[in-house]
Formats: sequence, structure tokens, C-alpha cells
Amino acid sequence: MDQQKVRSFTERYLKSYECHIIESAPTYLQTQLSIEADKDLLNRPFYWMYVERMNLPPQPARFCFIFDPENCPEDLRGEYLFFGSPRFAQMLQSAQKHGRFTRLYQQPSSRESLSRVSKAYTPWLGMNFQVSYICDQKKDRITYLGINLCTGEIVEPFYPTIRSLGWTSKLPPKRHVTAPRLSFAEAVGELEYFLQEQIEGEDPTWAVEAKKRLEMELDTLAHYYPEQEQRTEEQEKERVQRQRELIWQYHPRIEVQLINGGLFYMEQPAKQLSLKVYDAEG
Repeated sequence: MDQQKVRSFTERYLKSYECHIIESAPTYLQTQLSIEADKDLLNRPFYWMYVERMNLPPQPARFCFIFDPENCPEDLRGEYLFFGSPRFAQMLQSAQKHGRFTRLYQQPSSRESLSRVSKAYTPWLGMNFQVSYICDQKKDRITYLGINLCTGEIVEPFYPTIRSLGWTSKLPPKRHVTAPRLSFAEAVGELEYFLQEQIEGEDPTWAVEAKKRLEMELDTLAHYYPEQEQRTEEQEKERVQRQRELIWQYHPRIEVQLINGGLFYMEQPAKQLSLKVYDAEG
């Protein structure tokens, strides 16, 4: 991530957490942090504990982020922010902690906003999963799934297609939300079942090859130690431990982790967005 992307993310982060920008220059940015951002970024738990227990007015800190230290004013005091720096890592962790779920409404066009008729929004649950194929090697992929909470139809890829639409965090005027037929739990279950079927239908060659490598490693390990009746207690413990390590390293497995998700209230049907549509039965 280059410095331009670091700065862009920082500005979006500060805006999202309602931090006031005091001064914005090409090489640095001075801001008045919000309470939430101060708590996440500056590691002052005892200060905030004292303020909250004594019911004192909070005083979030002012902070200066520097993106190009070689071209900043010499008397400027701040912290160099770059990808890999501890402070930027804290910012990423904060965004992940608070931003794993969102609720957004499709922004109507200016022409549609003049209509006197209330238009319905359809609720969609979008979830982004990371699928990891793990053995002595590792491969990750991200799958973007969405499910219509009224019809149960599932679409893929969901988020990359809808992110180009205009979105707002508040329900626009003259819009109403269609009541969902599926609960969150039912919708999540449908997506998990869909993803499971998708994974089970994939080529298992990588897992077969990993098992072969595991068998070879275990066979080599077996020849390394004396016969069972000749092993010392220490050698047996060592062999068992090494065997466990080999199984953990080589045995193929698939792990699925939820990255983030959200409720998206949309006007367009999925087919109009060029999404691949699956019915509720898969």
C-alpha cells in the first residue's frame, strides 16, 4: 500500500469516526480525534477510565499524521504514518472491529427524488467470506455472497457489483422497506449451506496430493526412530510430538472466516445488475 492509499484510508477513517480535520496539507494532516478514535488509537485506558468514573468532560487528543516527513515543516510535531507502522495497524484493527457490519440504502437518482410515490426497497444480506485451503501450503480466496431476504435467491459476486452504486446510511425520503421473509439466522444458514456445497463441488486434487506428502513424511519419521520395543520413553514422546506436528502441517483442511457483511436495501433486481443468480434451493 503506497502513501497515497495510506492517506486516503486515513481520511476515510477519520471521517467515519467523526474526527474534525484542523489542517490538511499535502504532506500531513492535523485532526481533533473523536472519543472513539482516541480510545482505539492512543492507548489511554487509564485516562478514559478516570474520566468516565469521575464523570468529567472528555478531552480527546489532537493528533498530527505525517505522510511525507522529508517535505514537512521542520517545527511540525507528529507521527509518520505508513503501511506497517504500529499506528496504522491500530487504525486497521479499529476499522475492522467497528466496521464488520453495515446498513446502507441505495441512493435514488435526483429525478426519482421528485416522485410523489413511495418506492419499495428490497433487503439483501451481503457477506464476504475468506476461504482458506491449508496444508503444508496455503491458498486463500474471497467469495462475495448476497441473499435476498424476501425471495431467498442467492447471488455471486455480490459486493464487487453493487459497490459502484450510490449508497447512504439513512433511509431516503419517499422510500419504504419491504418486510423480510427470512430472518438473519435463516439467511446466514442459507449462505453457509451454499458455500459448503460450493466447496464440496471443487476439485479435491490439492487435498489428495497433500495427503500423499503427509504419508511420505510419516513414513520417513517412522524409519528415523528405532523399533517400538527398542525406543526409550523420551524417544517415544519425541516421536509422538513430531507426528502431531506433521499431521497439523500437512493434513489438508479448509477454514472459512467471515470478513464482514451488511444489510443493503436495493431497488434493482439482481438480474439487472449482471449477477449470477441461484434460487433458494441452490
